[in-house]
Amino acid sequence: MKVEYFSNTNWSGDAAVTRTEQHVDLDWANDKNLPFESNTSTSDPYTTKGSTAGELNGDTSSTSIRYTGKITPTQSGEQVFKVRADGAVRLWVNGKKIIDNGDGKPLPGNSIPPTIPEFAKINLEAGQSYDVKLEYSRRAGYLSTMGGLVGVQLSSASLNAPQDLSGYDAVVVAVGNSNEYEGEGFDHSFDLPEFQNELIQNIAKVNPNTVVTMYGGTGLKMSDWIEQVPVALHAFYPGQNGGQALAEILFGKINPSGKLPISIERNIEDNPAYASFPKFDNQNTLAEMDYKDDLMLGYRGYEKKGIKPLYPFGYGLSYTTFGYSNIKVTPGVAVGNTPIKVSFDLTNTGKVGGSEVAQLYVGQQNPKVERPIKELKGYKKVFLKPGESKRVTIELNDRSLAYFDVKTNQWVVDADTFNLSLGGSSQDIRLNAKLVNSFRQELSTTTSNPLPRSALNSVLVEKPPVKTGGVFQQTVE
Repeated sequence: MKVEYFSNTNWSGDAAVTRTEQHVDLDWANDKNLPFESNTSTSDPYTTKGSTAGELNGDTSSTSIRYTGKITPTQSGEQVFKVRADGAVRLWVNGKKIIDNGDGKPLPGNSIPPTIPEFAKINLEAGQSYDVKLEYSRRAGYLSTMGGLVGVQLSSASLNAPQDLSGYDAVVVAVGNSNEYEGEGFDHSFDLPEFQNELIQNIAKVNPNTVVTMYGGTGLKMSDWIEQVPVALHAFYPGQNGGQALAEILFGKINPSGKLPISIERNIEDNPAYASFPKFDNQNTLAEMDYKDDLMLGYRGYEKKGIKPLYPFGYGLSYTTFGYSNIKVTPGVAVGNTPIKVSFDLTNTGKVGGSEVAQLYVGQQNPKVERPIKELKGYKKVFLKPGESKRVTIELNDRSLAYFDVKTNQWVVDADTFNLSLGGSSQDIRLNAKLVNSFRQELSTTTSNPLPRSALNSVLVEKPPVKTGGVFQQTVE
């Protein structure tokens, strides 16, 4: 590509430096593809890098760049172009402007403004040459650390299958977010970036045995493609050896046992927190954020509103199946942290060994204050060989039944009946039991704390006595 470097921010006059480059990948902070040998002798090199003759400078007030060249696609169909930059960018393909981020200034009110990519798609024909022009002008205030970029990058890719994939046993498509799209101090869209949903759909049409591996720190929209593929694996951010771990799961060397720590909604409007965000795509620059979901966050909010998520909290597939039976509750006398034992039989009913995360939810039948229908209060992960059964016990205590009374600053257990729900997710409930508390309890905020004693001793400020005890009776459905 022909590259013209201007010592101003509006591409005016003659270029200070003109040269040919293989691609667009400039990073002032890391001395990457600079148009000159940088000057890094000062204590603050990020804003003083420049040619020794002073023709150009990395200072945000003095540089703009124009890239011109050609692209010849190897595949026909829609192509995605992505530009990431710390400033204003405009991209033309064959004279058609497809990207323009305006003045390119950082997000207002953001103390750590990131460089968020802009992307667009355009239909191109294989073998045909197209003119490409990119203009970039730096702006002050962007973050240069924690994955930030001080410069400009351009890339493109086809949304179609790269070759005939119909003859393969299976195809793995990796999609999702990265530090380019999510991180501290900014919001990301619920949609997959860069039209990746269309990529999944296009590949699934060619090979129905398409496995989607999705990356990201949250849920992302899956409802527009999940019915077209047999399975998806949400990897979140698996870390240094994540590739090895994912390969072992996909090839069946390891039986997966992970459970979702979140609910994944069908549409963004279904999320209980939706009302808290009046705008999206990085426009939530509010001095104060009102979390309108309050106690009904996550799965609690979905259940309270009667909304069924695409995948519920606690959900996760396995290469085997599990059966639950014979629940029994041993209440005893609950004083302080005296345990309530919920026991049941867990059986591997499949043909391979695997682990199940059994989850115990508690809900009050007639609460005097607003409470979720049920809340996760205990779980246990158990490995079982094919056909093996184990007696499993999950312990609760009086705090597991309590709510916090803001008037008395105490945890309170009402005299009431409590529903105990046991299963493989917040919606996959296999066993139910009831627990009856005979009279009201007020619990100490400290001594009733369910933390292990070693951890509790490090945070205790006071040790007031437990005011009352309670006797529990069980009935089993």
